[in-house]
Amino acid sequence: LLAVFRRNYPLAASSTRYPRFPISLTASFHRPRHFLSSSSKGKGDDESSPPSTVLKSEFVDTNSRAVGQVIFLNSSKSGQAILLSLAIGDPTLSAFAALGAATANSSAKLVGLEANSLENGLCGYNGALIGCAVSAFGPSFFPLAVTSTLVGAAATPLLAASLKNALTMPQWTWSFNAIALTSLLQSRPLIQSTVAVESSVENTTRFADLALSPIVGISQIFVVESYLTGAGIIGAIGMYSPKLALHALGGSIIGSITGILSGADLSNIAMGLWGYNSALASMAVGTFFVNSRETIALSAFGAASSAALFGAMQPVFGMHGVPCLTLPFCTVASMCFLLEGQVPGLVLAKEPHSPEKNT
Repeated sequence: LLAVFRRNYPLAASSTRYPRFPISLTASFHRPRHFLSSSSKGKGDDESSPPSTVLKSEFVDTNSRAVGQVIFLNSSKSGQAILLSLAIGDPTLSAFAALGAATANSSAKLVGLEANSLENGLCGYNGALIGCAVSAFGPSFFPLAVTSTLVGAAATPLLAASLKNALTMPQWTWSFNAIALTSLLQSRPLIQSTVAVESSVENTTRFADLALSPIVGISQIFVVESYLTGAGIIGAIGMYSPKLALHALGGSIIGSITGILSGADLSNIAMGLWGYNSALASMAVGTFFVNSRETIALSAFGAASSAALFGAMQPVFGMHGVPCLTLPFCTVASMCFLLEGQVPGLVLAKEPHSPEKNT
């Protein structure tokens, strides 16, 4: 996504976990499964933890999982690590992400959506991304920004639930994109920063900036521009699944390389704008398919395709003063998901979790 867009217009035109899909209540399909962003069965990697009898602990656990589910991590510990990493790059955005997740989960509980999805963070991850987007592109007046987050995040689980019967695949971050873009197309936040970007972004990109761009791309999933935040998020993914962390970093690297080969503005690449959709696409493949050589090839293909689509969408959305958010990821991830049965060696996991555990 495009955290830097407050200052820089490039991402608006270009881009997050999402998720998983970030960042996603997903539909059930030919196999009896429900998932949003990642595995939705049980308690993920925290299954061994005794059930909490304290409401406060349950609240923290559910909302932390929602943040983790932006990038397919069904783990409250990883979600908390992500929030801490976001706070390093942008403390305010981290708080808005937590607020968005809590609001979306509360909305889902209020209307009585499926308890299992709620407990595993599948009702809240789109809300977390709404909080990130509001912090980066929303109103500067704090009370209005809070109100925007509450309203937008509360709507995400309802939209996701309505899409459940319409889709035969995970919902990725379609709900986040629909709600965020509905608002952004009215405010057009990037139009206001175009002049500033043209005057401030010149040929100042260094090799070191390009070398760090894949890590910064990971942070851009949550609309933050910080290699420290990106490194922290990679660590959070590694806590959950080392191989999934390789998918994330590898996808972002491929996205950055695609940008360079496409002749994209080097400053945009250095800001991580060419990496975040690619990282999400690679993680989606690693999360939903059984690990194999074919899956690794599809992960790389998805990353390159997401970057190419980002490059095509960037100027179009930029003309209207809005970022393309995670639309490239959602489009490519859907395409990859539908390849099951079409390409020998590509097999969807019975219980999506991670490359290490998918069978």
